[in-house]
Amino acid sequence: MKPYQVIITPEAEAGVRESFRYIYKQSPFNAENWLRDLYATIETLEQFPERCAFARERDYLEEDLRQLNFKSHRVVFQVNNTSSTVYVLHVRHSSRLAVGEPEIP
Repeated sequence: MKPYQVIITPEAEAGVRESFRYIYKQSPFNAENWLRDLYATIETLEQFPERCAFARERDYLEEDLRQLNFKSHRVVFQVNNTSSTVYVLHVRHSSRLAVGEPEIP
């Protein structure tokens, strides 16, 4: 099977930077390992991206989104089978609300 091309969107990159900075403040060594391992995990989406579960965002957005869990974070992505492309849309801590999920006052 032909591998998928994985494209990380600017919004997902912003989420990576935000998480990296937070982890770096606690432990620079762990932050570097986290970042390296995160990108290695994202790279696995080149093969069989639809093996991953549907993302919580699917309930709030009109998109067919999936998620790949990485430690305490979720990598939210969309698969385009026509172009064999995976778009990484968000990298978020698992404790945060899903994109589009309303906050309960």
